[in-house]
Amino acid sequence: MDFNEFKNGSYLKTNPVQQKIRDKTITAKQFADMVKSGDWINIGVIGSEATVTRKAIFERLGEGKDKLQNIELYAADNAYCGTDYGLKYDKEGKYHVQHQGFIHEGTRDAVKKGWQGFDWFQWGWAVHMNTEFARFYRKEKANRVFDWGIAPVAKPERNYVNGSYGASNFMITAKTCKKFVAEIREDYAWCEPGRNVNLLIDDVDYFVEVDCSNPEYCYPQFDERDIKFGGDEEKIANHILSIMRDGDCIQVGVGKLPTAVVIALSKSDLKHIGVHTEMIGEFAFTLAEKGILDNSRKSIDVGRCAWAYAAPFNTKRYFEWMHHNPFFAAYDINYTNNILNIAHIDNFVGVMNFAQMDLRGQVCSSNVAGRPISNTGGQLQFVLGGQMSKGGRSILAATSRTANGKPRFVPKLELGSMVDVPSQYVSYVATEYGIVNLMACTDAEKARRLISIAHPEDREYLEKEAINMGLKVNHWMFTSCPDRRYPTTEELKDHRYAYMNPIVIPGSIAKPND
Repeated sequence: MDFNEFKNGSYLKTNPVQQKIRDKTITAKQFADMVKSGDWINIGVIGSEATVTRKAIFERLGEGKDKLQNIELYAADNAYCGTDYGLKYDKEGKYHVQHQGFIHEGTRDAVKKGWQGFDWFQWGWAVHMNTEFARFYRKEKANRVFDWGIAPVAKPERNYVNGSYGASNFMITAKTCKKFVAEIREDYAWCEPGRNVNLLIDDVDYFVEVDCSNPEYCYPQFDERDIKFGGDEEKIANHILSIMRDGDCIQVGVGKLPTAVVIALSKSDLKHIGVHTEMIGEFAFTLAEKGILDNSRKSIDVGRCAWAYAAPFNTKRYFEWMHHNPFFAAYDINYTNNILNIAHIDNFVGVMNFAQMDLRGQVCSSNVAGRPISNTGGQLQFVLGGQMSKGGRSILAATSRTANGKPRFVPKLELGSMVDVPSQYVSYVATEYGIVNLMACTDAEKARRLISIAHPEDREYLEKEAINMGLKVNHWMFTSCPDRRYPTTEELKDHRYAYMNPIVIPGSIAKPND
């Protein structure tokens, strides 16, 4: 039976599960009318952003007895839906503040236009999510810190709701709030677990239906296969491809560089590629269609893509690929970004972006010179897990200069910048000028290698600054041993550190009343 058929009461008799859903279904306005001044509300994460309920909250902000003040919203990532609500309804932030981790285009635009309700915090999958959970969780539901938790779900089936594209934080949201609200979206796929993506209907306090025909409540629609990238991204992709092998298990994101990597991979002779990633998307669909992705050689989740969230930029295509498709396994972020899980995957290859890197190899990805630009995400976990993986590789990649022409490689990180990956954990670094491995290098070796892949017009300056910093980049040692006795990726394919032989014991499935 279709959800609309029993929601609108067209059947005189319904089964108990259907009746529960009908009894708990309210409008967004009815929900907002229950919110009180001073409430804390978890509004979700990428792929799982509250829309109609959040808009209803913003519409109540203001002065007066029936209005709301001092509302605190928490969003690990309000990426694409409703990013302008604060700007539109409370530009000066008099009545709300939105604590947020990642910054995407919509949020960035709102801040540039003067939105004062934005409050950035550094966010790292999944370590920070664990600390957030520890801070906000209480065993007694009535004592939990968030007054409300909101998450979109696919149409309910049997006795469950499904967190769909927002599996990453779905159960965390449900377990840290006094009242849990599920926004039902008919355009969201029922994503097969994994774990921690299905929730009993009894654990949902209210349902609110989303009008998915309204573009305001939907992701911007475009075909990721049409993303245009330049020659620099293509060169970087080919450098990355040069250290890949049959049977590798990859982690990539979305954007020009990841798209270039996928296109290069799709044109290659590589086969039996696997996926273990934070963000799933078009890259997996494309590689599966090409017959390159089959997950057959994975150490865990054999035959399945393990993923934590998705941004459905092409709703129809995402639904067709992911609705009840066991090829894709939806997991909470504590599984996909668990360093030991990643270490357990042989030949893991993580490809991540960076914003700035100094000559000692310190990586900045989230906050440059005190200015938040994005966030740490799972970068550190994938870097560490990739190094611990047997035959694994972690790759930090970017163009040698930003779109504004600023060098990405600097002698020292700018004052106020945050270090997202310490230098001792960095291995492969790629630009359009090559790919180098910093693993176990001395400071002088790191600086020399990084300078070799910096923009040619920046190299002389970087070399002078390196010498001023006491780095021996022109020492006789590089003449006497130019190759520095460094192993190739082929020589390292069967290598695992002697102390690293992780045994992963699956944990029990979390429940909101644990």
